[in-house]
Amino acid sequence: MITGILLAGWMTVIFLFSAQPAATSGRISGTLAYRIVEKTDRIFHLGLEEPQLEEYAMKLDHPLRKCAHMTEYAIMGWLCCFFLAGFAGFSRRSYLLSLGITAFYAATDELHQLLVPGRSGQFRDVCIDTAGAALGLLALYLCCRLAARFARKK
Repeated sequence: MITGILLAGWMTVIFLFSAQPAATSGRISGTLAYRIVEKTDRIFHLGLEEPQLEEYAMKLDHPLRKCAHMTEYAIMGWLCCFFLAGFAGFSRRSYLLSLGITAFYAATDELHQLLVPGRSGQFRDVCIDTAGAALGLLALYLCCRLAARFARKK
């Protein structure tokens, strides 16, 4: 029950991020990229000037956005798998169904973005989101296998 609520809540978070106009979304990720570059400059005493900070932040923005997408969908994959596992346990079916549900949601999310000012739905983004879910589910699977192995040894 709780995992279902968490899953629905997370899907809502993803929907709300996607509902942001392109200018708002870009400003948020651009600000984050700039802060990362600025903190890196301070930590490593690189002595970067303002134009350099902005240039590096612009270069970091796109990969940062894609990593954020992958992370969002990895979390959704986990929540979906935990929700499904509540019915039949962790099985190959729960992992694959979680991946399918997450991929379908990623596709509908890109369709939703077609309706948002300045945004566009991209098949490439569906693939990136699905890859994030797949990597997240693979990590979950490996952690569960490792935990089971340690439990058998005890």
